[in-house]
Amino acid sequence: MAGLVRLPRGLPLLHRRRIRRPLRRGVPAPRRVIGHHANVTTDVNKTLLRPWPTVTDGALDVAGRPVRVLRAPGRGPSADRPQLLVHGLGGSSVTWIEVIEGLAEQGPVVALDLPGFGRTPAGEDAITIDGYVAFVLAVADTLGWDSFTLHGNSMGGLISTLLAAEHPDRVDQLVLVSPALPPRTPLGFLCPSRPTIDQMVPIALSSLSALALGVVGLAGPGLTARRNRAMLGLIYSDPEGIDRAVLDLMAADFAEDIEGVDRRRTLLAATRSISALWADPRRVWRAVHAVEAPTLLLGGTHDALVPAKVLRSVLAARRDWVGHVLDDRRHALMMEDAETYLRLFDGWSADAAA
Repeated sequence: MAGLVRLPRGLPLLHRRRIRRPLRRGVPAPRRVIGHHANVTTDVNKTLLRPWPTVTDGALDVAGRPVRVLRAPGRGPSADRPQLLVHGLGGSSVTWIEVIEGLAEQGPVVALDLPGFGRTPAGEDAITIDGYVAFVLAVADTLGWDSFTLHGNSMGGLISTLLAAEHPDRVDQLVLVSPALPPRTPLGFLCPSRPTIDQMVPIALSSLSALALGVVGLAGPGLTARRNRAMLGLIYSDPEGIDRAVLDLMAADFAEDIEGVDRRRTLLAATRSISALWADPRRVWRAVHAVEAPTLLLGGTHDALVPAKVLRSVLAARRDWVGHVLDDRRHALMMEDAETYLRLFDGWSADAAA
């Protein structure tokens, strides 16, 4: 059974339709979304996100840096396995909002904003993939989690793969969603120059932030309705099915007045770091082979950013991993089809923990 969210009449045509969202197990049906922004209730440094009544939005102090996190407590007597969620390039913790409550049935859940993205300031440290690996570990240390299940999407999947390989004692289970893992062929053989990579990768991988700004009308008249639909198509097989409440949260994360967040600098720096790993993929592929944790890999045949053939080559190299490359699914399954994400994770996780 699906809950229905009615959107107000003043919204663009793209959103003036009834949207079906799977009801979360044990959670009331979503409330109506009213106005331009998601309905929130402020409580000191946290907000209660609606229509996700058990998810809070707040700041976690990590070595003196305020880190934005979305959190949900574990639900039920067996909910004792903590889970950490890492977003991709151009994204934020909000990309996980539709699955947080469902995942909480297995234990407490924290989705974080990486430095320079969402609402976490970049700080003075250089933005690199290795720096992000260390940062995710620092968040886990601050939470007091000796070990945890790690979910990573896109760039977050690359970060999670390296973390699991280099710190096997910390990761109990690993979930990779369209991870930004390089093909075995060095990218230097495929592209003419490093500057070309630096120019092209942000255009592709920052589409998530672009679509959030464009669709809610914050990017100006340059983004047409046709382009909006094209960008949404990178994430959703049915672009008109996107939830307005999710778009509102994403748009708030890309507001220009967030102190300490320089998205252009962060995107370029992170892209250069990804490019270096892709230009010589041997380190990443050594990490793929070194992962000890049970691993679930999820992706789609219609992913324009991470081709299905790359995912299949990873699964061929790690036949002990469980993989699902789903027909007509795209780059962020947890956003596009939260119900399928939770179903596949629940079944796999129970078997992996047995």
